Amino acid sequence: MRVPITGFLILLYASVFGQNIESFGVYGGFNFPFTVDQGLRNDPRFYGKFTIRGTPVGFSYSYDQIGYGILVTPGYMQVGQKFTIVNFQGGDVGTRDVQMNYLSVPVALKLRLNDIAFFRLSIIAALNFSYLLKGQETYTINAPPSVRKLSYPSGVSVPNDPNYQITYDGVYVPDLNKSVYVSSDKFSHFQIFAGVGFHSDFDLNDNWSLNFDGRANFGIFDPRSKSYINELKNPSALTPDAFGKPGAPDLYGQRRDIYLSATFGVSRIIQIKEKFHEKRTSPRKPGGPSQSKNRKPKGRG
Repeated sequence: MRVPITGFLILLYASVFGQNIESFGVYGGFNFPFTVDQGLRNDPRFYGKFTIRGTPVGFSYSYDQIGYGILVTPGYMQVGQKFTIVNFQGGDVGTRDVQMNYLSVPVALKLRLNDIAFFRLSIIAALNFSYLLKGQETYTINAPPSVRKLSYPSGVSVPNDPNYQITYDGVYVPDLNKSVYVSSDKFSHFQIFAGVGFHSDFDLNDNWSLNFDGRANFGIFDPRSKSYINELKNPSALTPDAFGKPGAPDLYGQRRDIYLSATFGVSRIIQIKEKFHEKRTSPRKPGGPSQSKNRKPKGRG
């Protein structure tokens, strides 16, 4: 990762040189997250569902010249997908909610695609440096007791709780309301997202502009802590569950978070004028020929 990040920062530094327009603003929006987890995909209890998360507030700083520039948009964002919990017959009985709240600092390079004075459209490439404020996974199960029988896959533990009733073909689970299943300490504190997309600026006048930004963002690292990943990989080392067998909380599989973001904002434009350089002529040497001396007319001896 060091080589692409170093190259990105070098290009970023190069883009700053010689720029002459600044803008400051605020923005907000939403995103569509996808939690790509091979373990959850192989677990018959869970199916991904359409999820919308918020990007409630953020600040933007843009520094441009004609053709290219940089865009920094620190803010608060939410990612993580919701999953439908299904019973042994495939019926919907609840929701598993994977959610992570980050303080993020996306830094983007912009490449202008058009040359219209009041409307500017740019393609962007970004790295989003994110710090986890809170992460957790919760269960909500509120279906009638008769249909709350789930099929636990081999290797996944059943909690040592009398409210979980084990039968020969499944497990009856209790009524749950946002019960924490994976706590915040089992998540990694830092994440980096790589993003690509488009950014547009529509100038209302010489001082203010409206902004729209749409990106696809890809998590580079597994969002869970190394210790928790090792726990999922080595269920034999864990405490026996209600069956009397050791098991992990979930099936292990690599996980990556992806989200499509859409934000809207308003910015204050500041024009930076180029520094004035006074033009100077070279001083005339003493005794040198005068520039105003009349030239000899053509055709005369």
